[in-house]
Amino acid sequence: MKKYNRHYLKHYRPEFTVFAIFFFVALTITVLHLFFHPIRVLGMNTSIFYMDEKYTLAAFFSTVTAFLVGYVALTNIINKESKLKWLADIAYGLFFIILAFDEYFEVHEYTNTLIKAGTKEEGILKNLSTLSWIFPLFLVIVAVFVLLIAKMKLTNKLVRKPMMIGILCFALVLVFELLGSMSYGKDIYVYYVAVEEGLEMVGTSFFLMATLIEKKLVLNLE
Repeated sequence: MKKYNRHYLKHYRPEFTVFAIFFFVALTITVLHLFFHPIRVLGMNTSIFYMDEKYTLAAFFSTVTAFLVGYVALTNIINKESKLKWLADIAYGLFFIILAFDEYFEVHEYTNTLIKAGTKEEGILKNLSTLSWIFPLFLVIVAVFVLLIAKMKLTNKLVRKPMMIGILCFALVLVFELLGSMSYGKDIYVYYVAVEEGLEMVGTSFFLMATLIEKKLVLNLE
């Protein structure tokens, strides 16, 4: 097993190097959020360090990383594969392109706002949408996780481990999103945001590594 791991690390050193860089940047952005979130620069109305804003270092990082995952994933598609895997690969790549779009424009949050505005009477749907965007978009979230797990099972075993870690990070993001939404306005909210956004950046970095490893495998097949 140790010999296998050494061979794995040596053969995919460039991919691990890219991951290490992105992982380090993600941790740096998280630390900056914890220590400098009140600071505003260049006369901006919000702080680029505060991870719960729109125009932030975290949002830029997640947008770029998700787009890279989606772009590389779509270039990995080859005609030799089964139709099921071909469809899963396309859906996987498009998901990360859409995620990049969502990170920049905050589509899921605006969607939740529209749902709250469209629900005039007080009820369970309005209460849940007020608590978190997760509940109104629950079916979409389930569909995404089904897609990610299906993609992981259909791909090469060398790609599965980083993908599995990425999926776990995304699942934990939802947990801390819920915890954070219940503590909004309290001092601890800053820390929940740090963990939630940090996990999202780290998870996307793992997906990037998995997609780059898959790229090398595809090139070896061609």
